[in-house]
Amino acid sequence: MKDLFKNRSFVFLWMAQGASGLAQTFAAFILSWLVYGLTGSKVAMGSIWVAYMAPSITVQLLAGPYLDRWNRRRVMIFSQWTRAAIFVAPAVLYPLGLLELWHLYTVSVILGSVDPLFSPSSMAFVAEILPREHLMKGNSILEGTAQALMLAGPALGGLLVTFFGAAPVLGSLIFFLALAGVLLCLIPGGGRHQSKQKETWFVQFREGLQFFRCYPVLFWVGIVLMLTNFSHSAAFPMYLPFVLEELQGNAFQYGLFTSAFSVGMVLGSIVTGILKEPGDRRKVMLGSLFASGLLLESLGWQYTYALALAAVLGMGFFSLTFTINNTTFYQRRVPENLRGRVFAVRILLAQAGSPVGAALGGVFAEFLGVRVLFMMLGALAVLVPAAAWLSPVFRQLNDTHIIQDLSHSSARHLE
Repeated sequence: MKDLFKNRSFVFLWMAQGASGLAQTFAAFILSWLVYGLTGSKVAMGSIWVAYMAPSITVQLLAGPYLDRWNRRRVMIFSQWTRAAIFVAPAVLYPLGLLELWHLYTVSVILGSVDPLFSPSSMAFVAEILPREHLMKGNSILEGTAQALMLAGPALGGLLVTFFGAAPVLGSLIFFLALAGVLLCLIPGGGRHQSKQKETWFVQFREGLQFFRCYPVLFWVGIVLMLTNFSHSAAFPMYLPFVLEELQGNAFQYGLFTSAFSVGMVLGSIVTGILKEPGDRRKVMLGSLFASGLLLESLGWQYTYALALAAVLGMGFFSLTFTINNTTFYQRRVPENLRGRVFAVRILLAQAGSPVGAALGGVFAEFLGVRVLFMMLGALAVLVPAAAWLSPVFRQLNDTHIIQDLSHSSARHLE
């Protein structure tokens, strides 16, 4: 653990991701709050996330193959500062009473266009600055710290909105996004790795896909994530009407409700960081998704705020347990020259179902109710990892020989 904090690049990345995590939670909270306040519509709640996810997937597809050619640190800085800039308009318009729904859709579209540049660059950068034996601990610290700061976002945002309105939340998220960009600038010589290859977009994207042909388990994990993310993306925009209407809560309770997910993720990062790496990664990863699905389904019959809060906390715990194991699994198996494009394809697969989920979730909730929607989504989130458990391909999650043969076999396949 001490060795990680002697690494200056890791320390600045750690602080930057923490600031970014807090700002990201503020952004998700305030967008939902403003849209629901302007419309009161569940369909609008879902569509604002479609406006975010559709360009996110498009940019992931178009930019992914080039991420290994670009300086990773500069890409992350650009993402943070662009996100800060786009919130200036609503921060100015809201106090003047001039904020309209189309302004928020514009923010969501631009936000969705720059966010996908950060995550794959960050994942690849972590694998660049840390030795392989420190990746699991490093990922646990990064995820845990980001979630620890993110958990304060919704509750603090709820308090600020309740007593002062939305303006302080908008101002705060701009400050923290700008700060994250500054911290990334301080990384010494960060992002040194850049591919010198000048292939076309198609050739580079094909190389990313070819890697998944070498190791089909990575592809099928992406498909499982796509289906489970469909469920959770449909559920997330409905948390606000669920708390306000079904549980008779207020702004602070909604903020606390979404913070509970981050609390669970912090606990997951602590447990994952303390324990040794699992001997049966397949059981841990698929079991975590299964448990998260059960807890999502349980929201459909929860009438007590405290129990619903506990269910969301559990969902966060199992979500991060899966994420850390999955990210480490990838980082140890992807060659450095392919990391950007492979992580981009991975995220593209995982997010492909999210816009559809967000769009359909609002429609189903409008006609069937939020509770029925949660039960349906939870059932899907349970069935997917259960089916994966029965598939032989997921036994490769426990293979260790891949680590040794990776770079040679991948290079031969791509020649």
